[in-house]
Amino acid sequence: MCISASGRSGKYDERPEPCRSCGAVAWWNGIRRVAQVLFDAATQLVKREHIDRRRARCSLRNCPAGSWTVYEETGYPHRSFQLPVVASAVAEMAFAPNATMTGVALQYQCDRRSIGRWVLWVSSLDAAGELARTVARLEPDGLPPPKTSAFMTKPAAGAGAVLRLLDTLTEILRHRGVDLGSARPGLMAILRQQMRRFGEIFYLMKSSPPLRMDGGPATD
Repeated sequence: MCISASGRSGKYDERPEPCRSCGAVAWWNGIRRVAQVLFDAATQLVKREHIDRRRARCSLRNCPAGSWTVYEETGYPHRSFQLPVVASAVAEMAFAPNATMTGVALQYQCDRRSIGRWVLWVSSLDAAGELARTVARLEPDGLPPPKTSAFMTKPAAGAGAVLRLLDTLTEILRHRGVDLGSARPGLMAILRQQMRRFGEIFYLMKSSPPLRMDGGPATD
């Protein structure tokens, strides 16, 4: 994300958002090229691209924030396969009749073990059931109806429920005026909010922090 600096020219035409740590002006600090696997909603296909991500740094030399990466709308740290790809693949496992890890992996151009990891990771985002309780508290009638299939395994069923709850939570928070951007699906909208407001990163291979879903201001 960047902000305009009217009246300036050259490299100062646009600046990053202010430093999240101290609120001071931030400056651009180089570019990093990364390989990404993205989901094309129009064709329902994945595609591989190289993306240039800009780096920014705080203008205050002693600020502990140092420098950071500015992510595009679908971008997320430490992900070769972006979150829309993960959400779509997990939904396929959860709801498509006769879906197998091998078949879904072939469709999304990844290893079948990645599909298994994604399913377990998504299901773990609501390991304590807090997500369902939050949706019920914010909107008593907002819980999505169960959507099950005889072909669903227990991990896939849990992951599918989390995806639907995150979609529902996103709709509720947007209706209440919470700025979640235009990101879709709910998995991406909520996790990017956690990253931007609280600095929380939900790693695939590490224990995830608890979701902060109150919709209120960020805490120090």
